[in-house]
Amino acid sequence: MNLTQLETLIAINEHGSFARAGAMLGATQSTVSARIRELERYVGAELFDRAGYRVQLTPVGEDLLNFAHQFVGRARGISRRFRQPEDISGLVRLGVVGLVAHTWLPALVKTLHERYPGLTLRLDVGLTRTLAEHLRQGTIEFAILAGSMNDPNLMSQTIGFDEFGWTAGRSLVLPERSLGPEDLREHPILTLSEDSYHYPVIERWFQKSGVAYENLISCNSMNVIAALTEAGLGISLLPQRCYREEIRTGRLRSLRTHPRFPKVEFSFVTRRTVDEVVSAATFDVIREVSDLAPEAA
Repeated sequence: MNLTQLETLIAINEHGSFARAGAMLGATQSTVSARIRELERYVGAELFDRAGYRVQLTPVGEDLLNFAHQFVGRARGISRRFRQPEDISGLVRLGVVGLVAHTWLPALVKTLHERYPGLTLRLDVGLTRTLAEHLRQGTIEFAILAGSMNDPNLMSQTIGFDEFGWTAGRSLVLPERSLGPEDLREHPILTLSEDSYHYPVIERWFQKSGVAYENLISCNSMNVIAALTEAGLGISLLPQRCYREEIRTGRLRSLRTHPRFPKVEFSFVTRRTVDEVVSAATFDVIREVSDLAPEAA
């Protein structure tokens, strides 16, 4: 019995199949099956009931799973304690939302490469709900996304907060006062797609005031939404610091609105089965290079 076999047992239980566990571990299905057969020979009993669509642990498998979590946790603790930076290596499949991709992602990649040259990065840029699904499916192990995740198989750590506000182009004629939902509905609303964090947030903002609005255009690129806003095609909710230069030069206008949006939390979310040393090293660099505010107040 070895650490890899126990990690494989945990992964199969989390993902419900040998194939999905293999995808998460970077191993073929036949390799995963071989590891479990070796483990079953060691304990002298079957560990999974393979009769259904989703494999289930047998009673012996349940007992061994508890041991596996303890053993793997202790092994990772030893690794955290003694591994040196130059020894940290492996594949980091990291998902990031557009705000990060358009701001401090280059600094993150540069610092990770300089500090941990043994790490290999695979980046997945997408919307929050899409990245969350990729985490659950095991196609990525790490993600920086808006909001936080409440999932027993995922661990969420707050990076910081950013302020979003209603924004318009210079050509759009608007009253020079604080604007409410009833004012904004007179103009087309441009939003990120339904898989974004803000799509339902915008819906609730209007619904709480009993105001219907026209969602003229939605897409999965924040920069496209900003460009359409600048062209005067509608009003959009944008991160103010990300577009501070456009606001400073007057290409975009930050609107005074009520009620205001609360600051948005951004989180580093990981699968619980990932290498904790790599996860901790990545999170430390994220906190170092991020330009997000540390608190929501």
